Amino acid sequence: MTVRLTNPKKLSDYIITEDSEITIVYDLENGQNIYEAPNFIHENPNIKSRINIKAVLRNNSNIKILGKLVINKNAKGVDTYLKSDCLIIDANCSATIEPSLEIHESEVKAGHGAAIGYISPEFLNYLYSKGLDKNSAQLLIIESFKNS
Repeated sequence: MTVRLTNPKKLSDYIITEDSEITIVYDLENGQNIYEAPNFIHENPNIKSRINIKAVLRNNSNIKILGKLVINKNAKGVDTYLKSDCLIIDANCSATIEPSLEIHESEVKAGHGAAIGYISPEFLNYLYSKGLDKNSAQLLIIESFKNS
């Protein structure tokens, strides 16, 4: 199962019952503030899941994501990974990403990672040298980030 959510209103708990790839994308601007604490719950054995959360922040936007992978008892053989990435466009934005694991079964594979970054001036200069203006260069980077 593949699911892609863009700017969801409210994340809740997701019960993952089959192999899944879930992508959640936020594109925040103009002072939007998001706080989410979703649980991705694995109850069945031998499930493979990949959860990707991406956020782009502009113009005084803020995000806090406390994503948790939960592997319940008897879910042997689960293989899951939670990746959260945030691209900050303006210095007046803030991001907090805290992935975590709650594991109640010993024979599983689980991991998580998070990254928060800015567009590098060197990369922008490279795109300028190829003829793009600032807005076009930023839009290209943002769309590439959201679709990677």
